[in-house]
Amino acid sequence: MRHCEKVWLATVSLALACGAPAVYAAETTGTSTLATQTRTMDSLAPARGETTVSSRISADFATWAGSSANAEALVTGLRNGSEITLTTVDAKGATTSTTFTPPTAKMGHGNVYISLALAKEQLAGVGITQPTAQQLQASLMGGSVTTSDGKTTLDGVLQMRSQNMGWGQIAQSLGFKLGPVISGMKSANAKLSALPASSTATTRTTTDRTTTTPSQGVVTGAGAASTRTARSGQGIVTGAGSAAGSGNAHAYGRGMVTGSGAAVGASGVNAGGNGKALGKAQ
Repeated sequence: MRHCEKVWLATVSLALACGAPAVYAAETTGTSTLATQTRTMDSLAPARGETTVSSRISADFATWAGSSANAEALVTGLRNGSEITLTTVDAKGATTSTTFTPPTAKMGHGNVYISLALAKEQLAGVGITQPTAQQLQASLMGGSVTTSDGKTTLDGVLQMRSQNMGWGQIAQSLGFKLGPVISGMKSANAKLSALPASSTATTRTTTDRTTTTPSQGVVTGAGAASTRTARSGQGIVTGAGSAAGSGNAHAYGRGMVTGSGAAVGASGVNAGGNGKALGKAQ
């Protein structure tokens, strides 16, 4: 082997050896950024509302999925790990449907977004940007699709995920980087973060439970609305919602009475000019 060839091979080998750590570092950074965006999206669900976040994801994939109904079915099915039915209407008005159940467990909002984004990238890689219901299923569950170059077999994103593959591994297996997925999630999170916090009923925590407190009027010590109706003219009532000094004790004209219904300073003391304090229930 001539000297120049040896030098060329040595240069290429050195470049590859030096480049490998850089590639690994870039992949690690991408995976870490994706994990951060995933946590952000998941944390926005309780802050902005589950429905709001699900609707944001559906909106991002509605055009690609063929309709808002298909996008919503995908998000709901992946979130709940339940059956998904997708429908396509062709140019002649003929409707075709396909149904499948994700092999994965219930997913958080962030992982739902990643699943759909990776499936979208996989189909775009074989030239399909407006997939049919069957092609959508193939991208998620695995299967064959027909392209301009003939039939192509796709590895289902959800199938790979169910085999404990990380998102970075799945992207690498499909032959593309996580950049577009991360970019899409950042945009979605920014739009969600700009929304006002979800408005919910005012709640109050009492010991080990939280109870909604509407305009109840008198409530018991446990925070529940009193089931007893105060009679007209009762004035002060107990924590249980009954009149103070429940029973039929009378304190006609006595002024201040105790919680048991007796006149203050009872024992025959004239209270408020009554002379006779009727402290016992009749």
